[in-house]
Amino acid sequence: MTRTRITLLLFIIVTLALLGLSGCGSKSVQDQSQSIRDYGSQADSAAPSNEMKDADSTSGITAPDRKVVQNAEVSLKVQDVAVAADKITDLNQTNGGYVINSHIYRNGEQISADLTLKTPEQKLSSFIASIAKFGEVTDKLVSSEDVTEEYYDAEARLKVMRAKEERLLSLLDKAGSITDIISIENELGQTRSEIEVLTGRLKYLTNAVDYSTVHIALVQAVPGAIKTPQGTMGKAVQGLISSLNNMINFGSNLIVGLFVVLPWLLLILILVLLFRYFYRRRKK
Repeated sequence: MTRTRITLLLFIIVTLALLGLSGCGSKSVQDQSQSIRDYGSQADSAAPSNEMKDADSTSGITAPDRKVVQNAEVSLKVQDVAVAADKITDLNQTNGGYVINSHIYRNGEQISADLTLKTPEQKLSSFIASIAKFGEVTDKLVSSEDVTEEYYDAEARLKVMRAKEERLLSLLDKAGSITDIISIENELGQTRSEIEVLTGRLKYLTNAVDYSTVHIALVQAVPGAIKTPQGTMGKAVQGLISSLNNMINFGSNLIVGLFVVLPWLLLILILVLLFRYFYRRRKK
């Protein structure tokens, strides 16, 4: 009788243990799926800050690791706009850069050009110094923007999202119900979308740091204009030079204006002669 009770008790214990294990197994995927959602919600705030602490510690990010975007704007007065534009684009390609936009246009008698180039950041200073030899620099602006924090923040977020993607894929292999599969696939789609956005942003920042954007405005110099001499004597005769330049421009505009109104003057002269002819004839 005692052995029978012991055997029955052992059977009950084994049965309960098996039921408990099966119940835990059915909930494991759901618990892990919920943990993934919690993990993803904390990833955006916790992990990037930790990465930034590693990248920008007590002494700060070292100079080679900083991400700085440098851009430049240059205005040039040249003798021949088309020739200068070709020389500048050729020089930029020799340096390893490329052309984004090139526009040459005419405004009345004046020819101008707008160039937008991408040049390697390491050669920006030498490139600007070289194009200054093609004409007279009338305006120059070089600007810098530090994007270090944004770059490393996006890089850290990307690492977290990729780790989350791997974890979701492992959960997807273990999912046993349609509900779990749909839930994990939805979370996986959002994660991959975030990965694409972060990857694109990092590519843009990397290109902006490695290649500086240079806007160049070319204007054709006015023929015959007198340049201001340099030095002390140049300051003394500045007013005289300005007056002479104004006289030259006025004379040029006057000649152009005479040619513009010449057909109207001829028409008026013809009408006056016709009027006098008919007037005299009628009077006779």
